[in-house]
Amino acid sequence: YYSDVGLCLTAAGKLALDMALTEAEKNNPDVTDIKNMLDSAEVRTDADSGTVAYLWENTKWYDDFSEVRFIESLLQELDGVDFLFIRAGEDSDDTEMYGTFWENPLDMRLTRGIVFS
Repeated sequence: YYSDVGLCLTAAGKLALDMALTEAEKNNPDVTDIKNMLDSAEVRTDADSGTVAYLWENTKWYDDFSEVRFIESLLQELDGVDFLFIRAGEDSDDTEMYGTFWENPLDMRLTRGIVFS
């Protein structure tokens, strides 16, 4: 079962991510899974605000993966205004949204629609 996952962070949220990754490396030098996940994302940035967004398409997003636990742990520590997390599963009613960074400069949002070619 695959999901599309988006994570949009303010500059403060990105700083928290970087600090959490540094701390994770201190406690467990092998954070390869976390780094690989971050490196595999499509990344967009807004230089003016420091906002960064990560998009993982067709990914398995399960709590038993250390990299997913890392992100979910980070989100629990962040203030809601510093992030927007969206996971859209394969089923139309399988979505999760956390955080309140709705007015983000990268305009990350969930859409579902019908289109014609």
